[in-house]
Amino acid sequence: MVGFEIFPLVSFLILIFMILGRVVFLKRKGVKISAAGNETVKTSPFSYPVFLLIMLLWLWEISKPVFQISFSVLPETITQLLFHSVFIQIAGVMIIAISLVIMLLTLLHFRNSLRFGLVENNIGKLIITGIFAFSRNPFFTSLILWFTGIALVFPSPFFVGFALLAATGIHFFILKEEKFMQRFYGSEYLEYRRKVRRYF
Repeated sequence: MVGFEIFPLVSFLILIFMILGRVVFLKRKGVKISAAGNETVKTSPFSYPVFLLIMLLWLWEISKPVFQISFSVLPETITQLLFHSVFIQIAGVMIIAISLVIMLLTLLHFRNSLRFGLVENNIGKLIITGIFAFSRNPFFTSLILWFTGIALVFPSPFFVGFALLAATGIHFFILKEEKFMQRFYGSEYLEYRRKVRRYF
């Protein structure tokens, strides 16, 4: 159904709007949220162009149904849908909607502690209330759910593979982040980790 195929791109724009809106709000308050170039936990410089290329391909693929584009950069074998099921698509749309609600609550409950990157001299306050009382990583949980929902709306090898790759990459980043949090928040974080699950 056309409505279902449009929703992933619309949800992407909503997601970007929410995150950028929060970033602009915090910057106006003088909060430094970016750790670009100063990360305590370093990332390979080659990962950025590769990630950007894959994201552009992903964005192109979710935009095609909206603008009725038949041309595909990728081979048909990985972009062709594995099956057609309205019920699966509805489930995907519902998961995407839930992920957006979780993201909105996360950004609100972050308050002034939203940070991108892991930097020793720019860590925010440890947030353990609100949605963080139910999940230690609601931001990343939201993203995993979102990519999963997209894969259900467009159940092709490309989107399913991308969702699995995104979930795996997010999980390993969380493991790095947990070590960082334990080092800088100490017993406060250990107690929080004991009470609240990583995802749900």
